Amino acid sequence: MCEINWSAISIITATVAGPILAVWASEIRQHRRQARDRREWVFRTLMTTRSARLQPDHVSALNHIDFAFPQKSYPKIADAWGLYLTHLYSSQGGTPESMDRWNDTAYNLLADLLHLMANDLNIPFSKTSIKKNAYYPKGYAFTESQQNELRTLLLEVLKSGRPINIRSIIDTPPEKDKTR
Repeated sequence: MCEINWSAISIITATVAGPILAVWASEIRQHRRQARDRREWVFRTLMTTRSARLQPDHVSALNHIDFAFPQKSYPKIADAWGLYLTHLYSSQGGTPESMDRWNDTAYNLLADLLHLMANDLNIPFSKTSIKKNAYYPKGYAFTESQQNELRTLLLEVLKSGRPINIRSIIDTPPEKDKTR
């Protein structure tokens, strides 16, 4: 009868299974790294654009939250995102005071969301540093305000027939010198 050589079988098994397990482990590490890179991209983009929430990159990062931080794995982040999204869809009100309150609430909800993301990524950011350490030049805010006002006025002209005031200044020709 033939005896089973367990030593030879284990060597053959290790020779065949070793590379397969190495590739499998490598794929798992790569998948985890890509998932972390997605989460970091969302977080970094939202952090760098937190004072310019109308920037296309900011909106794109917001729309990637569900993909980078799925609800099943990140329920607190998904909940904070849901609260922020609900607020973004809510009415801003018609008065400057109500718009200021709406903006304050939006910024606080965004800060809560970013703080949870920072904690998940082990990046040390306090809510205070998230809220206070953003630079947004006053010139940008002024330009954005003017652009919004121009768009509003243009829409009023195009939609409701608001009149356009035109002032005509006619220069009178200088009088000719009659002494010549």
